[in-house]
Amino acid sequence: MNDILKQNLITALHLDALPAEEREKVLIDVGKVIYGKVLLRVLEELSDKDKDEFDKLLGVNPDDDEAIFKFLSGKVPNLDALVNDEVAEFKQSSLDFMDTVMKK
Repeated sequence: MNDILKQNLITALHLDALPAEEREKVLIDVGKVIYGKVLLRVLEELSDKDKDEFDKLLGVNPDDDEAIFKFLSGKVPNLDALVNDEVAEFKQSSLDFMDTVMKK
């Protein structure tokens, strides 16, 4: 997993050939996908009480990334590993997809 985490996704997926504005948009979209996958995994680990607290936090501060991260890191002790797993999974599936496309 460490090898895939160290791999530069921009270079591996040939995103460096895109204009800077398009590359930035793609990276923002990638971040959103990974963020969503992380949230789904986190919700599986939270108790019902913690899920209720999290819902309240999102209702009050849906865009406060710092507050969200603070809450989640306090409730999910393996948050860093979980994030790394999702990043690695996304990178690997993206690389596998590009390999398939390039072979056609």
